[in-house]
Amino acid sequence: MSKKALAAIAFLAMAVLSVSYGVLAEETEELQPEKNVTFMFVQTAQSGTLIPVEGMDNLYTLTLMGVAPQTIAFSDRPERIVVQAPMQQFLDGMCFSCDNPPNAAIEILDADGDEDLAVVELFDPVYDAANQTLQYNVSFLELPDLSYAVFNERADEALPETFGSAALFIDDCKDGAVECNKGPYTWSEYCGKIKTGCCWDWSDFCCEMCHDPDYYEDACEKKYGSSCITLRDMC
Repeated sequence: MSKKALAAIAFLAMAVLSVSYGVLAEETEELQPEKNVTFMFVQTAQSGTLIPVEGMDNLYTLTLMGVAPQTIAFSDRPERIVVQAPMQQFLDGMCFSCDNPPNAAIEILDADGDEDLAVVELFDPVYDAANQTLQYNVSFLELPDLSYAVFNERADEALPETFGSAALFIDDCKDGAVECNKGPYTWSEYCGKIKTGCCWDWSDFCCEMCHDPDYYEDACEKKYGSSCITLRDMC
């Protein structure tokens, strides 16, 4: 990918970082606002393919080729943090759970206007550093729901099966939960869980609960009792 194309991608990434996340709270539990810093993640490729998975409805294999060996993370204002995360560390630290996968926008730089951008869910990442390829399973979102409205407004219903230079813009960590348990170990008796925001830790390259453990211990004790303060981070 040319330096000009990479510069354009970086400029677009910084331009759309203007939306902050709220809290996904338990039905009976209001937690204080979280995510003081919001990230977007960008992966770039020289070319790619998008092939339907045989026998599956709305499931495709996205293969990105000539992939840069790092994911670039941009933070929301006012911090404006820019970090390069080694690709495999990013994939290991980001949650790609089938129950709550991250949303992403695939933008093809030189495609026709009606087939140049789609908003999808990402599953099952496989990175091959030696061959510079990155593969995901993806599903198109019927109602585009990326955190950055500019992508939702431009989303197309289809993309070409083969394409040239492209960028993948991945949403920040999805909201998760903290398990509250009895006893000294996280596998002790289960009390319940509290839904909460998950924040990207740019120093460890992973998603983790946004507050310190004392905050969640207090929340678990309030909801489930003083014996239910052993935590398990489910971000």
